[in-house]
Parts: sequence; C-alpha cells; structure tokens
Amino acid sequence: IYLDLVCTTSVDENFFRERLQSASLSERYAAAKALRFRGYKSSEEKLRERMLDQAEDIYVQLEAGAALAAHGEPQGWEFLTNAVNSQFLTVQLETLIVLSEIPQPKSEELLIKVLSGVERDDEIRAGAAWGLGEFLTRKSADALVNTFNLTDPEIKKEAARALLRIAPQHIQYLADTLKSVEPEKRDGLAWTLARIGNFNLADLVDNKEDNNLRAWISYIAGYGKSNFSEEQILALCKNDSEVYF
Repeated sequence: IYLDLVCTTSVDENFFRERLQSASLSERYAAAKALRFRGYKSSEEKLRERMLDQAEDIYVQLEAGAALAAHGEPQGWEFLTNAVNSQFLTVQLETLIVLSEIPQPKSEELLIKVLSGVERDDEIRAGAAWGLGEFLTRKSADALVNTFNLTDPEIKKEAARALLRIAPQHIQYLADTLKSVEPEKRDGLAWTLARIGNFNLADLVDNKEDNNLRAWISYIAGYGKSNFSEEQILALCKNDSEVYF
C-alpha cells in the first residue's frame, strides 16, 4: 500500500491552457476550472475566448468566466451577472454554485441580491441561500436571518443550514440578534444556536416580558442541551427558573 502519490510530470498553466482547445468537453471544463487556481499569466485571452464562444457549452463558459472574475476581470463579472439572470433556471443554479466558489465581496453581493429577490423562483433563492454559507461574514448571516419569516420552507431550510456553517464565527452576534430580531425570524436562529451551543444562555434572558424569546431560549436549552455545560444550564435556571422549567 502506497500512502504517498508520486507525480512524475509537472503540470503547469500551459498544460491547462492547451486543453482549453480540447475536443473533449470534460477536459475543457476541467481546464477552465483549474486555471482559476493553477495560474493566470498567459491564459487570460484563451479563457475570454471560451467564455464568449456562443458554441461552447455553458458549463465551460461559466468556469472560464469565473476564472476571469476571480482575477478581477470586469468581463468575467459581467458574464456571471448576466448568467445569474438567465431565462434558464439550470443556468442560474449553476452560476450560483460558481459564485459560491469565488470568495469575493462581489460574489456575496450577487448571492444576497438573488436571495432577497422576491420575484425569483423559490428554488433559485434556496440555491443562493446555500451559496452564502461559504461567506463567513455578518452581512451573509443577516441576509440568511432575513429569510426566516418567508413562507417557502425550502428557502428557510437552506438558509438555516447555511447559517449553521457561518455560526461558529459569529456565535455572540447571532445570540444578540435573537434578542432583537422580529419574533417570526427566531425559529431558524434558535435552530442554529441550539446546534452550536457554547455561549452564555443566561445572557439571553434580559427581558422577561418577551415570552416569545423565553420560549425559544427554552427550546435552545432543551434541544441543544448536549452543547451546553452544566454550569451554563444552571446559570439559566438561576436567571429565569420558569424558562429552565
């Protein structure tokens, strides 16, 4: 059994640039994706050709556009922006996936715009929610929380799952948000906080007149009890025995 792979051939940018001209669709697709990470010095023009070639497969066009956009090329961003507004839902969804792989503010901005677009198809908005889980920012967290009052369950589910990926970096911020956000947005937040745990539950009880909040605190403590220490649960009991009960 060999635990280490030995690469006998050096694979550089030229290797992938040449394969942008391959007759094989899978090779062109892989080459466009690889060039986003493997080098860019001499491939810009070839990527632009693939992106703008109307006879090219849309998946290759998107990867070529993503490679350009990731390196700050305005034409790449223009292509992705147009693609996310395509008349075809499959193209929109694939574009959302590509955007989630580019860790830049412009990608985040486009995903948030799609998520908040009430005229959008629910499946597309759910896809945008999923994509925002790759952006560990408060801006994305706020956008996801703002979906929890929607009626479509698929959007809310994807938003909650995405928020769960973001949550470890923003535990206290989300706990504070639970206290201030509208009651109809608390379900997804509480679901996320229960699964993350490891914050001071007792600090949530600062308004004993807000019974909706107190109900969700009891949900977090009960449903996520394995994620809280005994000391944290006892502190909650001391702060608000009715919530604990």
